[in-house]
Amino acid sequence: MRFPSNSFSQAIVLALLILAPAAAADEPATAVVSIGDRRELFVDRLLVERLDGAELRLHAPQPAEVAVKFDRPWEGAFVGYITVMQDEDRLRMYYRGRPVAGRDGSDDEVTCYAESRDGVHWEKPALRLHEVAGTLDNNVILANATPASHNFCPFKDANPDCPAEERYKAFGGISPGGLLAYVSADGVRWRKLRDEPVYTDSGWAFDSQNVAFWSAAEKRYVLYYRKVPEKVR
Repeated sequence: MRFPSNSFSQAIVLALLILAPAAAADEPATAVVSIGDRRELFVDRLLVERLDGAELRLHAPQPAEVAVKFDRPWEGAFVGYITVMQDEDRLRMYYRGRPVAGRDGSDDEVTCYAESRDGVHWEKPALRLHEVAGTLDNNVILANATPASHNFCPFKDANPDCPAEERYKAFGGISPGGLLAYVSADGVRWRKLRDEPVYTDSGWAFDSQNVAFWSAAEKRYVLYYRKVPEKVR
């Protein structure tokens, strides 16, 4: 199991491939599409002239053993908004810890961290950054940071002009209010970029992970978030 560091960009490419006009199944391709040495996903018939003894099939995930248990006192039954990203030789996992139910943006929400070398065996380091549930020996990277810890969603900034101390960035927040930005040099120790939100929207928005990344093609940051009209999902 791998989570490419550019998985956000690949998701955009996949979406574009899905939306691109595909050649009809019974019509031969009129020209050869040169893809060079790029990897391409066969999501439709766009790049396939014919299939002999094969078919395009959407595969389903297969149940396996549990890789991560959310059994710490600061985690609990209401863990959510899990972000996993490949970062060089390790996988980083960020998720909301919440032992009891409550409204979005409550003070009992924290952001937890785990890491793995293979995606199967995960470690929760004792970071000693925040005292939670009476102990510093926990894997909490963000506490007492309402409402950012509700849905804290990090990414590694691929902008070549990004300062080293801001190589990791994250958004978190709910509406009304907006998205607060955090930065980090190591992906573990975070600081708020500024007190004011970096992005706002009217109505019910940001009720989920708010996914951002640096788009090399567009030379700017891109943000994907959910906005729900009239509070109907």
